[in-house]
Amino acid sequence: MLLQLSAHQMLLLGAAACMGGAIFGIAGFAFGVIASLFLHHGFATADVIFIVVTGALVLNLGLLPRFWSEIDLRRSLPFLAGATLGLPIGLALLSWLEPRVIRAFVGVLVIGYCAFALRQQSRDPLRFSAGGGRAADVSIGLAGGVVGGVSGLGPLLPGIWYGLRGLSKVEQRALAQPFGLYVQGLMVTWFLATGTVSDRAVQSVAMAAPMMLAAAWLGLRVFDGLSTARFQRLVILVAIVGAAFLLVRQL
Repeated sequence: MLLQLSAHQMLLLGAAACMGGAIFGIAGFAFGVIASLFLHHGFATADVIFIVVTGALVLNLGLLPRFWSEIDLRRSLPFLAGATLGLPIGLALLSWLEPRVIRAFVGVLVIGYCAFALRQQSRDPLRFSAGGGRAADVSIGLAGGVVGGVSGLGPLLPGIWYGLRGLSKVEQRALAQPFGLYVQGLMVTWFLATGTVSDRAVQSVAMAAPMMLAAAWLGLRVFDGLSTARFQRLVILVAIVGAAFLLVRQL
């Protein structure tokens, strides 16, 4: 028998699903960044992480047909290889560190990274040799895996990196989709295998899924009308908002 959510939790879950789903539709990630703004006010931290990771996985699967033809798995491999190394580290840190320490670390890391990205926007895209570019992509994938393991926001760092490399908005989405599916799929599998998921969290994802998907398809309409430059600025802005929220929660 499904557990009942309180009216307060239902309201927070609905807002998280609609706002987070819409941002995901526009940016291709960051569902967790926006949804967390609401969910942390009514759900346990472990439930929030499961909801944002599983919700993002549902959204990635739901929007996959839209970007399927643009996805280049070979180009994604360095990021996925890095995430494979980083995710176990992040999950271990999630078990060892206090939630306050985790949120503060991720918040500072993301704000510093976004400050660099804003500075770089007025400059030429980052250029590397073939070997150097692959190494950099693996490093960003690793960082994304660590951040994903401790906070559920794994695609955030790679999402900004794609823009710094000068990719178009469609190319960015084509890399964000497989990275999100991979990291989120592994995390959901880990949560289920270790039995660390509450019935309330599972119920919440099931209830929110239709709202998330509907909002995401509306967000795609905005994505289609954005230039690449505006798309990248939006991505950075969303990341800063999420990171600032994590820091404020420590005060």
